[in-house]
Amino acid sequence: MSARDAMLSRLRKRRPATPLDREFYCTQEDYQVELEMIWYRDWLFIGHDCEVSSAGDYLTVQVGEYPIVVVRDREGNLRAFHNSCRHRGSRICSAVHGTAPRLVPIAIARRRRCGTPKSAALSTSSSTV
Repeated sequence: MSARDAMLSRLRKRRPATPLDREFYCTQEDYQVELEMIWYRDWLFIGHDCEVSSAGDYLTVQVGEYPIVVVRDREGNLRAFHNSCRHRGSRICSAVHGTAPRLVPIAIARRRRCGTPKSAALSTSSSTV
């Protein structure tokens, strides 16, 4: 029986108008089912647009296992990305809120300063504010 089926079975057996059993809140299996069935499936309210009102403003949030950064670009659009470098997986923005002229991971900036040819550097067009 899958973790999802086990959870549904326990939900069907519980008495109406009673709280959930403790295990619904404490087991890793139930947490993973909840992430997959609720948090990873639908749109989530992460913040209000006034929190990122100017170009370069950003906010970060953790959704389950995924770090997310929401940023206002130069044209005034809101964009959301995984808040991790594609090269090494390090966080791009560590603060909860902030302003950055460009969101370029440190590793890319370091390679550019050291003279690595641009063709060898990672593309940053999608992460530039």
